[in-house]
Amino acid sequence: MVLLMAFSCYIILMGIKVVGSGFLLFSLSNLLLNVPSFHALVLVLDTMNILKKYFNNTRKPEGKLGKMMVNGMNGSSHAALAEWGFHFININRNDTALDCGCGGGANVKRLLELCDKAYGIDYSEVSVQKSKEINADAIKQGRCEIYQCDVRKLPFDNDAFNVITAFETVYFWQEIDKAFAEIYRVLRSGGTFSITNESTGTDKTSVKFSQIIDGMKLYTGKDLKDLLENAGFTDIEIHQHGTKPWLNVTARK
Repeated sequence: MVLLMAFSCYIILMGIKVVGSGFLLFSLSNLLLNVPSFHALVLVLDTMNILKKYFNNTRKPEGKLGKMMVNGMNGSSHAALAEWGFHFININRNDTALDCGCGGGANVKRLLELCDKAYGIDYSEVSVQKSKEINADAIKQGRCEIYQCDVRKLPFDNDAFNVITAFETVYFWQEIDKAFAEIYRVLRSGGTFSITNESTGTDKTSVKFSQIIDGMKLYTGKDLKDLLENAGFTDIEIHQHGTKPWLNVTARK
């Protein structure tokens, strides 16, 4: 039965790969996570080196699968989470904002609707290219800049931003304490740092993902609060969605 399921999934995955639909592949991968024989199925698909490679592109999109992943990041499911996360951020028109781990650039574009200038950073070349494409007009107007860099070493001056966001990305930050210290450095006094995750840190689906994706670490609201306090942040608030395992943590400098 498992082999039959694996073969069927392989045919579907290959078909999706041909048409290049990152959204369909992303939806299928979420469905597979709920199959009772999930662990056995993953072992079979691992031998074909498709599903695991796709999942690992959530961490750092690369190549063709990375481009499919980035397209999925700009899809409707991520947009709904982002809209929820933006409810906890107050942004003024004359503010300067930074989106860390900008992925496909959709949240940078959203920031540009709310403030005069927004920046994005990501350590994936594929993500940076897509973000620049999505925000090409704003870049030409001098309202947007996108950089490829590590969040532990940001190419910005001290006190550069009023608002800094991180959507579905802190799971993959190495040495997160150093990353938070760097964000604190570039955030202006009174500024806001907002983290939005599609996981409370304990939900079953995310736990399964963390067992597949290399370098993925889940955080609860308390985990993030402790890390933020250690970095010097204050006025930390933890928000959870009423019906979904969504988490937002906001902090001020």
